[in-house]
Amino acid sequence: MGRPIIGITTAIEENNMSLRPHYIEAVTDLGGVPLLLAKNDDEQSIKEQIEVLDGLYLTGGNDINPSTYNEEPHPKLEKVEHGRDEYEIEVIKHAFKRGIPILGICRGSQLLNSLTDGTMYQDLEAQYEGEDLIQHKQESDRDYLQHSVLIEEGSRLHKIVGTDTIRVNSHHHQANKDVDNKDFIVCGRAPDGVIEALESTGDTFIMGLQFHPEDSYKFDEPSKKILEAFLSEAQQFRDEKR
Repeated sequence: MGRPIIGITTAIEENNMSLRPHYIEAVTDLGGVPLLLAKNDDEQSIKEQIEVLDGLYLTGGNDINPSTYNEEPHPKLEKVEHGRDEYEIEVIKHAFKRGIPILGICRGSQLLNSLTDGTMYQDLEAQYEGEDLIQHKQESDRDYLQHSVLIEEGSRLHKIVGTDTIRVNSHHHQANKDVDNKDFIVCGRAPDGVIEALESTGDTFIMGLQFHPEDSYKFDEPSKKILEAFLSEAQQFRDEKR
């Protein structure tokens, strides 16, 4: 039936679109066909982009515009890509309608949560009220597994990784705050309680991760298992729907 086609969102820097190559490498290495999604404002074009996909990979990037979740900008808010936000919101809506598997990374996870009535920390250090906040924006190499994540027993993520604790890299100053349990459940937290993973309450594979398995899948088994699970779901969607 052919390999699953995975749409990958791209960053927008001034007049250029860009993407870190590890996203493409991960999809290719683990059996998918990467297809980069170009931002555009045409509703029909966006719909047709999604119709050719078997899975959607929402990548990391700059901060989400707080207007997306009905807040004013905090003084610690960093650069936003409002045009990217608008485009990816439409992409996600069409992906929801089509029922394709979705994996959201970092800002991708935050966007999934924001679209389903979740709330955000615009800056963890300034707004997080828990005790013993750990470093979430690491200074070390991108693939270094900075801190642990506690996985919720019985969750889809727990079944995938097969363990109660994993170690992850960490490159964020924002994070999901509250999750609307109608659409998502929290399935992973850092030791300080910050949300690191969420997953859909429905049957479709929709998962958001605050960390970046594409940077560590070549040497870290849990990272590889997560990406393999996503691609397996995309393959199943392709085989059943096409």
